[in-house]
Amino acid sequence: MKSITKSITTFLFLFISIHFALAQERIEITSPNKKLSALVTVTTEGRLSYAIDSDGIQVLNTSPLGITVDSIDLGHQAKITSKAIFSDIHESYNILGSHTVAKNHATEATIPIETAGKSFKLIVRVYNDGVAIRYTIPKGSKRINSESTSWNLPEQTTKIVWADFHQSYEGLSYTTTLENIPQDKPIMGPITFEVAGHYLSISEADCETFSDMSFMRSNHILKATFPFEKEGWDIKKRADNGPLVLDGTYKGDLVSPWRTTIVTHNITDLINSDLLTNLCPAPAKNMDFSWVQPGRCLWQWWSVGSPVYEDQKNWYDAAAKLKWEYYLVDDGWRTWKTPEKDQWALLAEVIAYGKSIGVKSIVWVNSNEMREGDKRRAYLERVKALGADGIKIDFIPDATSNIMQWYMGTMQDCAELKLLLNFHGSVKPTGLTRTYPNDITREAVRGNEYHMTRYRRVAPLELDVNLPFTRLMAGAADVTPVILDPKQLTSTKFTWPHEFAQAIVYLSPITHFTDQYKFYLESPMFDLFQEVPTVWDETKVLSCTSIGEVVAYARRKGDTWWIGVMNGATEREVKIPLDFLKKPKQATLIYDNNLSNTAIDRREQKVSKKDVLTVKLVPGGGFVARI
Repeated sequence: MKSITKSITTFLFLFISIHFALAQERIEITSPNKKLSALVTVTTEGRLSYAIDSDGIQVLNTSPLGITVDSIDLGHQAKITSKAIFSDIHESYNILGSHTVAKNHATEATIPIETAGKSFKLIVRVYNDGVAIRYTIPKGSKRINSESTSWNLPEQTTKIVWADFHQSYEGLSYTTTLENIPQDKPIMGPITFEVAGHYLSISEADCETFSDMSFMRSNHILKATFPFEKEGWDIKKRADNGPLVLDGTYKGDLVSPWRTTIVTHNITDLINSDLLTNLCPAPAKNMDFSWVQPGRCLWQWWSVGSPVYEDQKNWYDAAAKLKWEYYLVDDGWRTWKTPEKDQWALLAEVIAYGKSIGVKSIVWVNSNEMREGDKRRAYLERVKALGADGIKIDFIPDATSNIMQWYMGTMQDCAELKLLLNFHGSVKPTGLTRTYPNDITREAVRGNEYHMTRYRRVAPLELDVNLPFTRLMAGAADVTPVILDPKQLTSTKFTWPHEFAQAIVYLSPITHFTDQYKFYLESPMFDLFQEVPTVWDETKVLSCTSIGEVVAYARRKGDTWWIGVMNGATEREVKIPLDFLKKPKQATLIYDNNLSNTAIDRREQKVSKKDVLTVKLVPGGGFVARI
């Protein structure tokens, strides 16, 4: 009897032990609404992996995880050593973007793991609209070599939107099938694709001290790669000697950035996702950002070249007539000189003139004048002392781990000095506008600066309808919209309504309108330019939108709706139901003009929620409405 009892006890012990061990090889983290889940497993080959399910549909197949530190791949032969620790995140905060309030609600799991004697944690967050994963770096680590984090796309993946590799994210964007993406070459994110009635977009968030992440395709797998530090980098204290706030840690551990996957059922939810900002720290408690104000900005470099000192009052006066809040003094002011005054004194004069008529100033600088923390701080203090409200920093080196730390110090310096910040020739954002709302826009995009006849560069018709699903998924983009100069629109015949729609579709809390001021002042859309907002209370992506073909947004500011439609390379007719209206309203409707791409068909009429607008779009055409 004792022998039988002992056998049963031993069996139960073994059963419980095996069951516990198996349970630790499979951890499911579910979203607050229970509809999205991430399943973390260790495969039979010992590879740490994850998959994503939405409403019972696997939208991301089992995908490798891991980061190689000191030549050890922490995802290979990994063991989950104990139970995951779960926590709930539930907060909200104000943003300047496609809506006014971001809701940060997620389930977070911290999973202890051991590989080759190295202990670390896998941290997983699951939101109602996405999944994010990051790694803690084992204590005492010396070098980051590479990363294994991947996205294994299902066979039923249809359209996928991606961009060519480019140092400052100025490559072309494409909508193709997965098989048309080049293999074994870096491509730029975010990358957006359609799978089984879902829209997914993959990128990174809260990149503070790591080199910028891109992607490399191998068959159906997109793998994280570091094109600017292919051999990895040493873990060391930043070379930048500026203020230190963001240092690449989370809850006391050195960590990787979040690897992110937005998952939604429709494009409206995709565009409105706050996943990237939700994953970033809140502003430091002692920082006040109430002074950060969005607005429209005039500038002259694109249209007429370097700013001429004697011409600056005309540009400020034009901004005031347009009721625009800002003027950018771009590259060229450093050569200003008179017998009595140097460039700094002359810059002070034009900034003072702008203030006298209610126009704020942003000043351009080459980053090579401020690469070291103390020099940067002194330069920024000098610009601030002249009365400037912002700085545009251009020509930034490759986004290595060291330069990413330079970005952190620059954002902190500008926050302390109350300077708005626009990085050009830069890396993509990763959600840190939550921590630093003064980082109000940045380039890292093939925008209208590429489309310039004096450089013999022409943007393809498809570019504008791809950008919302590549670079714009990372955050605000300084596309510098709205070319009106007929000479610039003769090669690729984008229409005036299409160009105006850029300012509605492309989010940039400070929007730099690209053209010479006379084209706005003399435009039949002048009154609309005086009123168009740059941030929004509500955004809807209209049902006629088709990724890579046509993009149509309805955005609300206060009681006024603005519609922007941009067409790609194929002529089409679209229907726009106005069912989002609550009551009848007066509408200004701007259609393509069939006789010329640099003219419009403007109509004024009453509309209601029962109306459906029919819009015929030429290749490169567009439509704008103010309701």
